[in-house]
Amino acid sequence: MASLKKNTTDIIYKLEDFDNDNDETILIALKSNLADYKMAYVLNRDLGLYFKKVIPEISLTENGTAFLRSFYFNDLKNHLSWRLFENQANHSEENAQLDFSLFNDADEAFLAINYLIPEWKNIDFFILIENVDELFNVDEFLEKLQKIKNISTFFTVDIASLSAKSQKNLIF
Repeated sequence: MASLKKNTTDIIYKLEDFDNDNDETILIALKSNLADYKMAYVLNRDLGLYFKKVIPEISLTENGTAFLRSFYFNDLKNHLSWRLFENQANHSEENAQLDFSLFNDADEAFLAINYLIPEWKNIDFFILIENVDELFNVDEFLEKLQKIKNISTFFTVDIASLSAKSQKNLIF
Protein backbone atom coordinates (compact mmCIF):
# COMPACT_ATOMS: atom_id res chain seq x y z
CA MET A 1 0.00 0.00 0.00
CA ALA A 2 1.27 3.38 -0.91
CA SER A 3 1.10 6.11 1.60
CA LEU A 4 -1.01 9.07 0.61
CA LYS A 5 0.41 12.55 0.95
CA LYS A 6 -1.83 15.37 2.00
CA ASN A 7 -2.25 18.07 -0.61
CA THR A 8 -1.01 21.38 0.81
CA THR A 9 -3.07 23.42 -1.63
CA ASP A 10 -6.35 22.54 0.11
CA ILE A 11 -8.54 25.48 1.03
CA ILE A 12 -8.74 26.14 4.72
CA TYR A 13 -12.03 27.49 5.96
CA LYS A 14 -12.19 29.87 8.88
CA LEU A 15 -14.93 31.62 10.80
CA GLU A 16 -14.86 35.29 9.93
CA ASP A 17 -18.01 36.49 11.63
CA PHE A 18 -17.09 35.04 15.00
CA ASP A 19 -15.85 38.02 16.98
CA ASN A 20 -16.91 39.30 20.35
CA ASP A 21 -16.16 42.91 19.52
CA ASN A 22 -19.83 43.59 18.85
CA ASP A 23 -20.88 42.49 22.33
CA GLU A 24 -21.98 45.36 24.49
CA THR A 25 -22.80 46.15 28.08
CA ILE A 26 -26.19 47.43 29.20
CA LEU A 27 -26.74 49.35 32.43
CA ILE A 28 -30.27 49.57 33.81
CA ALA A 29 -31.18 51.85 36.72
CA LEU A 30 -33.85 50.75 39.20
CA LYS A 31 -35.68 52.73 41.87
CA SER A 32 -37.39 50.60 44.50
CA ASN A 33 -38.27 50.51 48.17
CA LEU A 34 -37.04 46.91 48.53
CA ALA A 35 -33.95 45.83 50.44
CA ASP A 36 -31.12 44.42 48.32
CA TYR A 37 -31.76 40.76 49.11
CA LYS A 38 -35.49 41.18 48.43
CA MET A 39 -34.75 42.86 45.11
CA ALA A 40 -32.56 39.91 44.09
CA TYR A 41 -35.30 37.50 45.17
CA VAL A 42 -38.01 39.35 43.21
CA LEU A 43 -35.87 39.48 40.06
CA ASN A 44 -35.06 35.79 40.41
CA ARG A 45 -38.71 34.88 40.93
CA ASP A 46 -40.31 37.11 38.29
CA LEU A 47 -37.66 37.09 35.57
CA GLY A 48 -36.19 33.60 35.88
CA LEU A 49 -32.76 34.85 36.91
CA TYR A 50 -30.51 33.22 39.52
CA PHE A 51 -28.75 36.04 41.34
CA LYS A 52 -26.47 34.96 44.18
CA LYS A 53 -24.79 37.23 46.69
CA VAL A 54 -21.18 38.12 45.96
CA ILE A 55 -18.70 37.96 48.81
CA PRO A 56 -16.67 40.10 49.48
CA GLU A 57 -18.82 43.16 49.07
CA ILE A 58 -17.76 46.13 46.93
CA SER A 59 -15.66 48.56 48.98
CA LEU A 60 -15.98 52.23 48.08
CA THR A 61 -13.59 53.88 50.51
CA GLU A 62 -9.88 53.53 50.95
CA ASN A 63 -10.21 52.42 54.56
CA GLY A 64 -12.85 49.83 53.64
CA THR A 65 -15.70 51.18 55.74
CA ALA A 66 -18.34 51.67 53.02
CA PHE A 67 -19.56 48.49 51.40
CA LEU A 68 -22.13 47.83 48.70
CA ARG A 69 -23.85 44.49 48.38
CA SER A 70 -23.95 42.94 44.95
CA PHE A 71 -25.39 39.85 43.32
CA TYR A 72 -24.15 37.91 40.30
CA PHE A 73 -25.68 35.49 37.80
CA ASN A 74 -23.66 33.82 35.04
CA ASP A 75 -26.19 32.84 32.36
CA LEU A 76 -24.37 30.02 30.58
CA LYS A 77 -27.30 29.32 28.26
CA ASN A 78 -27.34 32.84 26.78
CA HIS A 79 -23.67 33.69 27.46
CA LEU A 80 -24.61 36.71 29.58
CA SER A 81 -23.18 38.01 32.84
CA TRP A 82 -25.72 39.71 35.09
CA ARG A 83 -24.85 41.91 38.07
CA LEU A 84 -27.24 43.56 40.50
CA PHE A 85 -25.75 46.08 42.90
CA GLU A 86 -26.72 48.83 45.28
CA ASN A 87 -25.87 52.41 44.42
CA GLN A 88 -25.71 53.79 47.97
CA ALA A 89 -23.59 52.80 50.96
CA ASN A 90 -24.06 54.36 54.41
CA HIS A 91 -21.40 54.26 57.07
CA SER A 92 -20.61 56.29 60.16
CA GLU A 93 -17.39 58.14 60.73
CA GLU A 94 -16.62 59.10 64.29
CA ASN A 95 -15.55 62.62 64.99
CA ALA A 96 -11.94 62.53 66.19
CA GLN A 97 -12.44 65.74 68.24
CA LEU A 98 -15.04 64.16 70.53
CA ASP A 99 -13.80 62.78 73.79
CA PHE A 100 -15.68 59.58 74.27
CA SER A 101 -17.07 59.47 77.74
CA LEU A 102 -20.14 58.16 79.44
CA PHE A 103 -22.09 61.36 78.80
CA ASN A 104 -21.39 61.88 75.08
CA ASP A 105 -24.17 61.17 72.65
CA ALA A 106 -23.54 58.27 70.29
CA ASP A 107 -25.56 60.12 67.61
CA GLU A 108 -22.72 62.63 67.20
CA ALA A 109 -21.04 60.32 64.71
CA PHE A 110 -21.13 61.63 61.15
CA LEU A 111 -23.14 59.54 58.69
CA ALA A 112 -21.33 59.45 55.36
CA ILE A 113 -23.06 58.40 52.16
CA ASN A 114 -21.05 57.02 49.27
CA TYR A 115 -22.44 56.32 45.80
CA LEU A 116 -21.15 53.83 43.28
CA ILE A 117 -22.47 56.10 40.51
CA PRO A 118 -22.74 59.62 41.97
CA GLU A 119 -24.44 61.00 38.85
CA TRP A 120 -27.54 58.99 39.78
CA LYS A 121 -27.86 59.55 43.55
CA ASN A 122 -31.63 58.99 43.48
CA ILE A 123 -31.26 55.46 42.03
CA ASP A 124 -31.30 52.52 44.44
CA PHE A 125 -30.01 49.66 42.25
CA PHE A 126 -28.32 49.00 38.95
CA ILE A 127 -28.40 45.91 36.76
CA LEU A 128 -25.31 45.48 34.59
CA ILE A 129 -25.69 42.99 31.74
CA GLU A 130 -22.45 42.07 29.96
CA ASN A 131 -21.82 40.25 26.65
CA VAL A 132 -25.13 41.39 25.17
CA ASP A 133 -25.49 40.54 21.49
CA GLU A 134 -28.20 41.08 18.88
CA LEU A 135 -30.19 38.10 20.21
CA PHE A 136 -30.94 39.84 23.54
CA ASN A 137 -34.11 41.94 23.38
CA VAL A 138 -33.68 44.90 25.74
CA ASP A 139 -37.22 46.19 25.18
CA GLU A 140 -38.69 42.80 26.11
CA PHE A 141 -36.62 42.76 29.29
CA LEU A 142 -37.80 46.29 30.20
CA GLU A 143 -41.42 45.21 29.66
CA LYS A 144 -40.89 42.40 32.16
CA LEU A 145 -39.43 44.88 34.66
CA GLN A 146 -42.52 47.05 34.26
CA LYS A 147 -44.70 44.23 35.58
CA ILE A 148 -42.84 44.05 38.91
CA LYS A 149 -44.87 45.95 41.53
CA ASN A 150 -42.04 47.11 43.79
CA ILE A 151 -40.00 48.79 41.04
CA SER A 152 -41.22 52.37 40.71
CA THR A 153 -38.78 53.58 38.04
CA PHE A 154 -36.37 51.93 35.63
CA PHE A 155 -34.45 53.03 32.56
CA THR A 156 -31.29 52.28 30.63
CA VAL A 157 -28.23 54.41 31.31
CA ASP A 158 -25.68 55.31 28.65
CA ILE A 159 -22.40 54.17 30.19
CA ALA A 160 -20.43 56.56 27.96
CA SER A 161 -22.24 59.51 29.59
CA LEU A 162 -20.91 58.59 33.05
CA SER A 163 -17.78 60.14 34.52
CA ALA A 164 -14.49 58.25 34.30
CA LYS A 165 -14.66 57.53 38.05
CA SER A 166 -18.16 56.01 37.74
CA GLN A 167 -17.10 53.91 34.76
CA LYS A 168 -14.14 52.66 36.77
CA ASN A 169 -16.50 51.75 39.63
CA LEU A 170 -18.41 49.48 37.25
CA ILE A 171 -15.35 47.26 36.71
CA PHE A 172 -15.60 44.38 39.18
